[in-house]
Amino acid sequence: MIRNLFHHLMDYMEIHPLRFWGFIVGFVLLFGLSMYFLNKMFEKFKNKNPKKVKGTKNESKAFFIKYKVLLATVFAQLFIIIGLLALLSTNFSPVNYRMENPSISSSKYIFGIDVSHYQGQINWTELQTSHHPIEYIFIRATMGVDGKDVTFNDNWIKAKQHNYIRGAYHYYRPNENSTQQFQNFSSSVNLVKGDFIPILDIEKESQFGMDNLRAGVLNWLALAEAKYGVKPMVYTGLKFYEDNLKGYIDDYPLWIAAYSGKHKVNKVNWHFHQFTEKAIVKGIKTTVDANDFNGSAEDLKKLLIP
Repeated sequence: MIRNLFHHLMDYMEIHPLRFWGFIVGFVLLFGLSMYFLNKMFEKFKNKNPKKVKGTKNESKAFFIKYKVLLATVFAQLFIIIGLLALLSTNFSPVNYRMENPSISSSKYIFGIDVSHYQGQINWTELQTSHHPIEYIFIRATMGVDGKDVTFNDNWIKAKQHNYIRGAYHYYRPNENSTQQFQNFSSSVNLVKGDFIPILDIEKESQFGMDNLRAGVLNWLALAEAKYGVKPMVYTGLKFYEDNLKGYIDDYPLWIAAYSGKHKVNKVNWHFHQFTEKAIVKGIKTTVDANDFNGSAEDLKKLLIP
C-alpha cells in the first residue's frame, strides 16, 4: 500500500508538476518554520529556568507537555520525509500489482484512453469497474499500406458492447504511399453513427522531405473526408505539430500529445490532449495513454459520426 502511494505521488508529479512542487516547497517551508519556532520556544523555556540544571528529566518533560502540538507536527513531518526517502530506494512494482491512479484523471475535462496491441488482451468486464471516469476509447486500427493491429477487431467490437464511445486511428508511415494507406484504413474500419470521426496519427518525418509529407497527410485527410463525409482528426506530438504541421492542418480537429504537465498545451487550440502514458487501469496489464477532451459533452458529440 505504501509503495502504491509512492507510485501515485510520482504519477501526480508528472501530470501536475506545478502543483506537486508547490506542495513540496510549501511543506519544506512549513518544516523550516516549525523548527525555527521550536528552537525559539526551547531557548525561551531555558531562559526562564536559569537555575535548573539543563537537560534534567523534569525540565524535558515539562517542555514536551507544553509544546506537544508543535513537537507532534515536527515529528510527523520528519516521519513523512524519512518515509519518502526510503521509498525512493525501492524498485517499481509491475503494473499488474499496482493499484489504479485515478488522481491523474480527476479534472474538469472528459477523460478517455487509447489502446493498441501493446496493451494485450483487455478484460472489458474488469475495465468497467475502473475508478477512472472513462468515457471514450481510441483504438489503433491500421499502420501504413498493409499493417493491421491484431487486437483491433476484438477491441472495436468489445468497446461498443460495453458502451464506450469508440474511435479508430491509422498510424501513418511517412515513407509509404498515402492513398494506399487510406485504402488500408477504409477497408478495415466501418464507422457507424456514434463513433468518432476517422483519425490520422502522424509522428515522424519523411525521407522524401517535409513538403512531401504534408502533401501525403493532406491527401489522406481529404480521402477520409470524401468517404466518411466528416472532417477527420489529426493526432501528433506537440513539438512535431509546432515544427511541421502548424498552419497546414488548422481546419482539422487536433489531438495533441504532450506529457509532463497539462500546462504544455496552453498555447495550442486542441480538442484532445494525451497527457500521460502512465495511466493504470483495471483490466489492462500495461500502462495506458490517458486523454482529456477540451469541451462539454455536447461538444464531444460534434466529433462523432452523425
